[in-house]
Amino acid sequence: MPYIAMARKWRPRSFSEMVGQEHIAQTLKNAIATEKVHHAFLFTGTRGVGKTTSARILASMLNCTAEGEKPCGQCESCKAIAAGSSMDVLEIDAASNNGVEDMRTILDGTQYPPMNSQHRILIIDEVHALSKQAWNSMLKTLEEPPHYLIFIFATTEVNKVLPTILSRVLRFDFKRLSPLQISKRLAYVCEQEGIKIAPEALSIISEKADGSMRDALTIFDEVFAYSGNSITAESVQNALGIPSDTLYFELVKAFEAHDAKGSFAVLEKAIAAGVEVQVFLEGLIRFLRNFLYSKIGLTAETLEISQENLDNLKKLAPTFEQGDILRIAKIITELSERCSSRHGLNPRLLAEAEFSKIAWLDRVVNIKEVLENIKNTPLKEESQKKIGSFI
Repeated sequence: MPYIAMARKWRPRSFSEMVGQEHIAQTLKNAIATEKVHHAFLFTGTRGVGKTTSARILASMLNCTAEGEKPCGQCESCKAIAAGSSMDVLEIDAASNNGVEDMRTILDGTQYPPMNSQHRILIIDEVHALSKQAWNSMLKTLEEPPHYLIFIFATTEVNKVLPTILSRVLRFDFKRLSPLQISKRLAYVCEQEGIKIAPEALSIISEKADGSMRDALTIFDEVFAYSGNSITAESVQNALGIPSDTLYFELVKAFEAHDAKGSFAVLEKAIAAGVEVQVFLEGLIRFLRNFLYSKIGLTAETLEISQENLDNLKKLAPTFEQGDILRIAKIITELSERCSSRHGLNPRLLAEAEFSKIAWLDRVVNIKEVLENIKNTPLKEESQKKIGSFI
């Protein structure tokens, strides 16, 4: 039996399996239960958050012929939609069918009632790619569609959709998934697949996915191919070319010791291991975030790291205050943005320059404590009066 990619195998088949979009799932289920289904929907959000999947689930729920919970996944309509072979559910990529003639051909097919279902459903993905002429050719049908026709549009760039279209559709904004939501879903997939995975490995994959469940499953596929049935944080880092946290521990210690040369050595190790400077900086930002949160007192479970790693973070650079970490994080964030821009600058030289700056920084001091120390320090009576009046 051919291997099925995780992103396809674990694609949700019902709204109950959707992650992070409960508000949309509940609204659509209520609309179907009360038979108050709009004739046109617009699903918008970043890539991989469930727009097209939700469109297919909605189509299945509307055309399912079985009784009871919908979609059943067993009737001919559900099977045909899942296989992409339904005659009554047409799925189109607007990026490759964006002309006026393409749209007219598609709309001509909607003049006929559904063959085996209650509704004829038109799903148009990346709908922002349609030309203005294509939109105009659809406008009349969108305003007064046949009773059996339902439009479902999906887009990552809703700002490019014409206002005249937006005013005629029900818009649903899909949320970017949090790392915790992605981690929980991946943990469930691993449990079902019999794969052992470390919490830190889940955390790395979830952060790398950047809010996209589809990207997370694709990354997971790559890691699984490398690691097999036992996935550790180290194997994820090796598979994805992500630097080990050991390097970040060394780097922060070099910053604490005002050791610019030591910080250069850490960067050299990362580059020698084949890690891109931009990737190294992105990982450093994540590490600094965990370092800051360990100072605040968050738990290992909240940070999605091991207790051992959290304990090491708590011991790291004891002279660093929260303000020190925030200053470093700001410098690194700005550095990362500069390195990612296309100005022909050498990322390594930029990183070394900023690492030097960080290494030479003085520590943040608490003004309140300084003033208290001044007040409590024995001074001449005249000086005490001056300081007292100043305070």
